[in-house]
Amino acid sequence: MKRMFSNGRYANVTATLALIIALGGTSYAAIVLPANSVGSKQLKKRAVTHSKLRANAVTSSTVRNGSLRAKDFKAGQLPAGSAGPVGPAGATNIVRRRVPSPGVAAGASGFVNAACNAGERAITGGLEGDGSVITPTTFLLVESFPRTTQTTAGDVPTGWYVEARNVASASAQFLAFVVCARP
Repeated sequence: MKRMFSNGRYANVTATLALIIALGGTSYAAIVLPANSVGSKQLKKRAVTHSKLRANAVTSSTVRNGSLRAKDFKAGQLPAGSAGPVGPAGATNIVRRRVPSPGVAAGASGFVNAACNAGERAITGGLEGDGSVITPTTFLLVESFPRTTQTTAGDVPTGWYVEARNVASASAQFLAFVVCARP
């Protein structure tokens, strides 16, 4: 050490002083700052990473309830059914019911109420040809909507209303359909 300073080179002296000041500053912070005085306000975002945490530093008491998601856990760590309450069973029986319209004169409109059976609910409906030589240009759909039964439980869709206009030059028939589901 004596030999390093004997030459008195400015670079050696400056480097040594810089090292002493840098080490002294770190030591100063460790000695002068009181315990637990550095908090979230003093930390930059993403300053504390997984590798900087000591083992078991984060426990269940330090994690805010509701802040974790299923993707935060490894496969098999969550018990079955922990995704929330199980909902009611879905429909087990779905059927399509067809109802033919009466003959509709050329240029006139006809309607059909296609109904579901008791205990079934209508989920959709519409218009289709009668399966013979009716072309898509024979009927134009005028209206199509669910029929409901107003009860104390609310509007329950129990069928489908279809109205169509015959644009052909002769009397024809169409089929209304309703798709019904049994819960």
